[in-house]
Amino acid sequence: TLSRLVAAGSLSAQAAAALSVAVERGAATIVAGTRGAGKTTLLGALLWELPDATRVVTIEDTPELPVESLREHGRDVQALHTDTGGTVGSAGDSGPAGRSFPPAKALRSALRLGDGALAVGEVRGEEAGALYEAMRVGAHGHAVLGTIHGDSAAAVRERVVSDLGVAPSSFSATDLVVTCARDGDTRHVAAIEEVRGADGDTSFVSLFERIDRELRSSGVLDRGDSAVFERLRAGEESYEDLRTTIEERAVRFDRLATAGLTGPDDRNRETQRR
Repeated sequence: TLSRLVAAGSLSAQAAAALSVAVERGAATIVAGTRGAGKTTLLGALLWELPDATRVVTIEDTPELPVESLREHGRDVQALHTDTGGTVGSAGDSGPAGRSFPPAKALRSALRLGDGALAVGEVRGEEAGALYEAMRVGAHGHAVLGTIHGDSAAAVRERVVSDLGVAPSSFSATDLVVTCARDGDTRHVAAIEEVRGADGDTSFVSLFERIDRELRSSGVLDRGDSAVFERLRAGEESYEDLRTTIEERAVRFDRLATAGLTGPDDRNRETQRR
């Protein structure tokens, strides 16, 4: 959970709150980092921030996301597994099920399963095109999430566009890039950047950056200058109202982390009180 990561010092309560609101409201989010930086751990924590009624489809070649725990807590999760041979099956199968096809086709199959959020563990091949198409058209009306190898938002763009062949205009459908890093045995969020793009030209704006071993706000979100969070406003909600929601959630994350109440049950109880 995000509260557990806050308690571990991996990210600040304010950053956790911003990510919580973003994912809850359907932001297209890529979690980046080098090997062992904690990308999948963070992605798993973000899945708890989706609305309880949201159907989630996960695609992984190595099952690591907390699918069973989410199900045990009443979440509707459909897990699709692919292997290096291109065989796809559903979580819980005694063996591979269905036809053999590559991850890109598994992703397109997931998109046909209906409304819900989509989480792709480790984007590394041709499935990137399908993932970014899902982001571009706003697939499912909910969050589209994935992890990818890279040590910054700029490095992610280079990998996605140059190495994986995704059109620059499609990459600009990304809302946030969250970069994880590893310092010895310590894993933490190093940066949260929003993506701004037009006519294939992409730029990145830092929302949170790690300074003196602490993830701190750049001030963009506080000043009301975030284009992503401006788009995430609900109905007649003002930007100031949205900021208040984030601050209240930051207080909640800090309280849970300080009290050691960091499990899914603790999160659910606190959410029900809101």
